[in-house]
Amino acid sequence: MTSHYLPSKYIKLTIVAVMLLVMNIFVVQYFEIDKSRILRVVSVLSLFLFFLYYKSYSEKLILVALALFATRDIMILDYENSLFKTISFMLTIAAYSSILLLTLKKLKISKSTPIIILLVTILILLNVFNVYYLSDIIKSGLDNQLQFVLFFIQGGVLILLGFAAFMYNERFQGKTPLIYLYMVLCFVLSDCFGLGAYFYEAQLAYFPERVFYLLAIVFLVNFALNTKTQKEEGILLTEKEYIL
Repeated sequence: MTSHYLPSKYIKLTIVAVMLLVMNIFVVQYFEIDKSRILRVVSVLSLFLFFLYYKSYSEKLILVALALFATRDIMILDYENSLFKTISFMLTIAAYSSILLLTLKKLKISKSTPIIILLVTILILLNVFNVYYLSDIIKSGLDNQLQFVLFFIQGGVLILLGFAAFMYNERFQGKTPLIYLYMVLCFVLSDCFGLGAYFYEAQLAYFPERVFYLLAIVFLVNFALNTKTQKEEGILLTEKEYIL
């Protein structure tokens, strides 16, 4: 009965996502961090293969983003290595930028845009304040000044990505913009919990960090599937009426 309403690929993606989430929670709880990092790589590669299996690689920017995330996670296997840590920051920034480019040309000013711009400005100022105020704590977990700069850039790109997600969802109707928004929110939450887990050694934060990260990748694959289907069926996104 369910398959009558949902295409089989979405059901399969849901099943894969649930299985990966359960396995990751179990491993984070009962195994050392090196095993957890290995499963992180396996999980992302599994979702990457799912993406390729359904020939969603026509969505080039998503293909690039997934490849960057997978490579970044491989670097994280030896995150304590200064070079790998630096590369992982660069790959994360590049991956977020690829996702940002997916919607950048589709953004348009709407009635609510000034409010969103104000919110983003506040978030940027808070990010600057946090980086400055917490610089000693953050720097203690980094190896050099370049990593500190990259950390700051990563936060800035993520804020811009959040701004783009809200603008994209404001302009268009339907589930595709909503999936994009959910994906970005999951990346934001994952980064926040990752900050707490790594820099503040809050062990419990590793659970939501991993869950939100995997959900973000799942939403990214889902977004690719939706976009590909819409192109094949000639379906265009419908703009909301109040767009100026």
